Amino acid sequence: MKLSDKVVAAMEPPKGNVAAIVWDDAVRGPGVRCTKDGCRSFVFRYVVRETGRQRQYTIGRARIGNEGEWTAAAARERARDLRRAVDAGGDPMGELRESRAAETMADLWETYKLRVLPQNKPRTVAGKERMWEKRIEPAIGKHKINDVTERDCRAIVDAPLRMREGRIVGGKGEAGNLYRLLHHMFKRGLAWKLRDKALGNPLEDIDEPKVERRQRLLAGGEIGALFRALDTAEADRTEAPQIIAVIRSAMRGGGRISELLTLEDDFIRDDELELHLPDTKSGHSVRPISAETLALLRSVERMPGSPFIFRSIDDPTKPLRYHVVEKAFRRIVKASGIKRCTLHTLRHWFATQTANSVNNPRVGMQLTGHRSLAAYMNYVHADRDQARVLADQLAQLTTALEKAPANVVPLTRRA
Repeated sequence: MKLSDKVVAAMEPPKGNVAAIVWDDAVRGPGVRCTKDGCRSFVFRYVVRETGRQRQYTIGRARIGNEGEWTAAAARERARDLRRAVDAGGDPMGELRESRAAETMADLWETYKLRVLPQNKPRTVAGKERMWEKRIEPAIGKHKINDVTERDCRAIVDAPLRMREGRIVGGKGEAGNLYRLLHHMFKRGLAWKLRDKALGNPLEDIDEPKVERRQRLLAGGEIGALFRALDTAEADRTEAPQIIAVIRSAMRGGGRISELLTLEDDFIRDDELELHLPDTKSGHSVRPISAETLALLRSVERMPGSPFIFRSIDDPTKPLRYHVVEKAFRRIVKASGIKRCTLHTLRHWFATQTANSVNNPRVGMQLTGHRSLAAYMNYVHADRDQARVLADQLAQLTTALEKAPANVVPLTRRA
């Protein structure tokens, strides 16, 4: 049949693993391929004149709704160009493979930037760009994609690790981030056929560096010390009011600092006692808040024309920057006398308190904004005080059983 956009859209995915192909009667060679997942792509089949070998060239993904790039008419015109090249003795697929074999890691990065980075959050994009510019590009940026080896990638991943007496003492976080970025780049490069499939992913046999889970959990007295240090900073005016307010909000509501810093007036639902956050780490999120937290948010002095609750000190039209709050928090922690406490430690404490307060973990997940139970449980720690109370209770039970009189009735066998 003559291929049209309607025909392409109406194609039924095959039931098996073999893709279905419908060929065009109008021009010799082009067709549309449909996989079991419903993905439709235009292809062009031809025979290489010199070798007599049949090959199939993928023109591109068919446009269905808002997805895909190629209409039936555009694919047919492209097939005509390819047919003329084949009739003149050309081999489009072979030429494409040769051009891909010459592409470098810098070419892969440019494609990755166009196709993947737009789907990432701004902080993730900034982190990936920094790692490419500082770590990856200087090492293998000019290498051909097919020439990059496991040894090259291992050297990049191991570079941030700090060793002492034969043991890793730091740098695992950066090493893990480099591993994941490189692994994903090569995974996509293989899917885009920029790297020879037979070569595989060079990071497949490299172990991913993992940071040990932080076991730091603030005690109740330490939380009290932090609040007193905040009171002192507020009274002495050593920190900006909006900085103190955002830290208090994190302690009372358990939200991510990055979410609070971009909190706008329209996101707060006073009547429902909820925050409606349109763009969080897990997408759109609705967070219940207490009346006390709402009062705290509404008490922050506003600046006309600025939508942000916690506005920047230098530019009221922008939100506070994370590093500004982080530096201020370090000063407050130092004044409180607490050791090893970061902004993220507050979120761990809040998640643990929610888990200790309710039996249904979904309630805690609603408050913290976690979509998966596994991610939520990574923030929940064993409360030592509760464990100690339970240990005392179990010891008392054991002692009571030890001192209890024997009450065993002997069994007699019937005749």
